Amino acid sequence: MSLGPVGCLLVWLPCISLVLAPPSLGQTLTPSAGQLSIGVRSDARPFSYELPPHTVDSDATRGPLSRNGYGGYMIRICDAVLAEMLVEPDISKHLMMEQIKIYDIDKEYRILKKNADQARARTADLKAAQDKTVGSSGADTNEAQEEQEIRNPPEPSASRFIDLGIKYDILCDPATITNDRRQVIVSPPLFLTGISYLTPKGAPVPGEACGDLDPAPVKPADKQPPQNGTETTGNSTKQKVPRPALIGLVGGTTAESRGLQALIDAREMPKFEEQLVKQLRKEPGKPACEHGMLVRPYPNHEEAARAFCRGDAFHYYVGDLEIIRTYVGAIPGCKFDNGVVTYTNDRYGIFGRAIGDRNKPGEAESRPTVSSELPQSGLDPVLRAAPDIVERRLLVARFFEILSQKVVFNPSILDKAYNDAFPNLPQSRKLKLFYWSIRGERLPDTTEPDGGQNQKAGAQNGAAAQADKTTGQ
Repeated sequence: MSLGPVGCLLVWLPCISLVLAPPSLGQTLTPSAGQLSIGVRSDARPFSYELPPHTVDSDATRGPLSRNGYGGYMIRICDAVLAEMLVEPDISKHLMMEQIKIYDIDKEYRILKKNADQARARTADLKAAQDKTVGSSGADTNEAQEEQEIRNPPEPSASRFIDLGIKYDILCDPATITNDRRQVIVSPPLFLTGISYLTPKGAPVPGEACGDLDPAPVKPADKQPPQNGTETTGNSTKQKVPRPALIGLVGGTTAESRGLQALIDAREMPKFEEQLVKQLRKEPGKPACEHGMLVRPYPNHEEAARAFCRGDAFHYYVGDLEIIRTYVGAIPGCKFDNGVVTYTNDRYGIFGRAIGDRNKPGEAESRPTVSSELPQSGLDPVLRAAPDIVERRLLVARFFEILSQKVVFNPSILDKAYNDAFPNLPQSRKLKLFYWSIRGERLPDTTEPDGGQNQKAGAQNGAAAQADKTTGQ
């Protein structure tokens, strides 16, 4: 028996504010947002990513995300919930497949970044042409000011929460549950990971921590003056060996703050501890490196992994264990050490906020309060004024209700998602205990062809082997 949207009260408390909070006055929904919009990542393996062309996850729940070419642990979980919402009759307005819109955060970033690069290039050309015409005195122009104002868009790790409630209602990606994300709805914990780091195979401890600001190699050109990163000897130009930074990571993630602090606390890099502390404090006049860069940030793990395997950008690749191992392991011939121990306990969750439930960045808050702006007799006048927002809130509430049920009941959706996303990869002891705390002792899945007998037999054999090993000691 379905509990309906009000059932959130019994399953997961954050749903309360979603349904009962009054809509922001004057808010309208984007026509392309559909009835429900899902934010996904195409570059966050193995949790949320775009599948290679013509690839079909045959064993996956055929929900809207899988049908549109996305896979991964968090995608499997979201898809299972969406698939149930598509067939259940308890939603006031029946949800159709075509009403679910998918917003790819990484693709949008690449488009915005390309537009910013092109705008800067056009502005630079206009400024160069004007300088050539009017001389250097015309440098202080509107074009020059415009060039300074053209900035890169925020990286996906930062923009995903900025756009939640504006461009999409549900965020299905590996996002860590932290205290500063309490202003939105959050699911029960769905995965347990932690910060770890990789080092190149057999690499010694670095002699210095500060690397070049630009790790890209400089190509010497004939009949040109020496450039940054080159040395001149007689009539020849010789390439300098680039200095790698100490650490590489994805900017805007927990690795940039909590990750570095965890490595300091664990005394993993005592030789560079003083510089790491300066990096975290960011005190004016006390840089971690006087000339160079201690931590090199990247917009995504794909670029960070390529730089790590190239070997000249940084020494230690820091990030969530499963993610950094997945990206580096996908590059042929890239060998690494470490990547076994985690130094934090980070819980992933799915986050939600209905579109129209908040103002865009920079806009003044217009949300009315029940005590001052709403009639004491009830919320009906305001709710009738924005039925589209209310309906969307109910859909988001229903999503989190179904999700909570599928997580805590046994067998849990978490087991299926793990087996699909991490085939043949044993769970760590931490992760086993985490799953056990969520759904209890795992029960056999009756949907499996053998009723779970193979899994049960495997567990019994493993327990017997462990007993033999203990007895032998």
